[in-house]
Amino acid sequence: MDYKCKMSIIGSENVGKTSIILRYLNNTFTNQYITTLGADFVDKVFTNSDLPSLNSEDSLTVTLWDLGGQKSFQEISTLYCEGSAGIMVVFDVSDVKTFESIPSWLDFAQECCPKSKIMVIGNKNDLESTINPEEIRKLEEKIGSKIFFSSAKLSLTDKNSNINNIFEIMAESLLKDFC
Repeated sequence: MDYKCKMSIIGSENVGKTSIILRYLNNTFTNQYITTLGADFVDKVFTNSDLPSLNSEDSLTVTLWDLGGQKSFQEISTLYCEGSAGIMVVFDVSDVKTFESIPSWLDFAQECCPKSKIMVIGNKNDLESTINPEEIRKLEEKIGSKIFFSSAKLSLTDKNSNINNIFEIMAESLLKDFC
């Protein structure tokens, strides 16, 4: 059976949403800032080799929506985000303002898709964090979930990248809704 669902990746501009997707799907990275105008999407097909909980004849197709973080796109982002079974909310660990915006992004996600699985990700973990660890702990407590950290700059083979792990955790969580 081929299960299908939608996942949106949201957050402030320049936090690395597009870079996370490019690293995950192509194992590539560029230092050039790529502005996402509105939204972009791509399918990722998970098989039993990606998610051991899938039967060998089954697959999970997740349409990954990369939503622009500029305020000017926020209204249209609601339309793109609707129907998402999962939402990754991304911030930049080296930019405290992007961390401070997480509550508003979580509100946005909750309004768009109240039943979606939500994961918060601190990206650019290869850089020095400007965020107080106590503030991260408080946010984890408030949302009742662990915050994951990643670096889209590091190769997928680098254990500190954590990109594969976050997508597999989210995909497993989404798969539970089907099984």
